[in-house]
Formats: sequence, structure tokens, C-alpha cells
Amino acid sequence: MIKERLLALPNEIAEVKMEVLKKQEQAAEIRELMNQWELVEMDEIANALDDKGKPVFSNDAKRKAELERRKIADERYNTWARILKQLEHEIAEQNIILDKLYNEQGNLRAICRLEGANND
Repeated sequence: MIKERLLALPNEIAEVKMEVLKKQEQAAEIRELMNQWELVEMDEIANALDDKGKPVFSNDAKRKAELERRKIADERYNTWARILKQLEHEIAEQNIILDKLYNEQGNLRAICRLEGANND
């Protein structure tokens, strides 16, 4: 039983690691989309002029506030943020599963060493 489990664990660990990698890649793609969106919006904000040719958002605090307002109002950005949050949660769960599998593997190895020592 212990031997079979020890032989099966590396494949289980690899499967979970592959899932984590896939989710991390998806999260990175979404972060990149969000960053690109922010750059486009910030460019528009920085270049916005009123009817007198003066900057609409004259200081950094106003520009940041406008960017945050646009983030809240943009449905696509909010969808990306929700998906990213879900992916990060799933990655955290997968990492907990990985920790459990590694702990199980270590415990089973320790049991094997103890049983081997008792047979001497």
C-alpha cells in the first residue's frame, strides 16, 4: 500500500503542478490585458484637454482618480478583474493541495525508513 502510494504521488504532483502552471499563464495573460487597457486609458487621461486647451486632469492625483473611476465603470476591465481574482484563488487552492501531497510523500517516506529500521 505505501509503496504503491509513493509510486503514484509523483504523477499526482505533476498533474497539480501542470494545472497551476496553466492557471498562472491565464492569469498573466489577463494581467497583460489589464495593463494594456490601463496604459491606453492613462494616455487618454493625460492628453485630455478642455475647450481652452488646458489639461482636464492637471495633476497626478486627478489623473489617478480618473483612471480608478474608469476602471470601475468599464465592464470589460471588471470582468478581467473578476476572472483574475478567481484564478488567483484557484492557484492558492492548488498550492494547498500540492503542500498536502508533498507532506504525504514525506510522511510515507518516513514510515518506510522507520519500518526499514525496525526490520534491521
